[in-house]
Amino acid sequence: MRVIRRQFAVLAICCAIGTVTEYQLGGSAAAQTIAQIAPAASQVQVDLLRGLADIFSRGMDTLTDKLNRQGYSARVYSTGGWQSVARRIGEKYSRGHKDIIVLIGHSLGADATFDIANELDRQNIPIELIVTFDATRPRPVPKNVLHFVNFYQNNGFGKKVVPGPGFQGELINLDLTSDKSLSHTTIEKSDRLHAKVMQKITEIVNKDLAKRLQASKPKGKKPPSRKQ
Repeated sequence: MRVIRRQFAVLAICCAIGTVTEYQLGGSAAAQTIAQIAPAASQVQVDLLRGLADIFSRGMDTLTDKLNRQGYSARVYSTGGWQSVARRIGEKYSRGHKDIIVLIGHSLGADATFDIANELDRQNIPIELIVTFDATRPRPVPKNVLHFVNFYQNNGFGKKVVPGPGFQGELINLDLTSDKSLSHTTIEKSDRLHAKVMQKITEIVNKDLAKRLQASKPKGKKPPSRKQ
């Protein structure tokens, strides 16, 4: 009897270990799957554009540093650099590097984000988010943009942004005219607005993750219809 009890005890321990190991392996596999699906912060490509002569838009540089510290891949350009931005995004997309694209601009740099958006629209390349600070000559938002946030003041420079033909995304116009602490040359330097931008990017990344997780789930088979 002692021998039999001892064998049962050994068998129970082996089963328990096997169950724990299987659970751990399953959890590890699930974690790996989520890690593969989840977009890393470095996959969020943020291109920022300064305004006239690079003099009055140094808030774009500050925001670039903040984004890079959060792990995003952020670069800042002069207004005239928009063509380089559009070309780089187009080339990467054609090679299968479909990063989450975010564009941010101030003043003339904000105007340049529309140039990029329209160029990429012609190539059927989606833009996840555009943020503009006091765009001076905004155009209708093209249909390839999914989210658009416009910070502006009725100060002789900033304008409200309107949707273009076929646009079905999210468009937010935030009129900050009543905020006397801001002006055309300081609006892009606001830490409060920087925080809003980073929060918006985080929300978008989470939504993108949710969509990828949903798309990765196996579709259940429909039950066979019963013949009458």
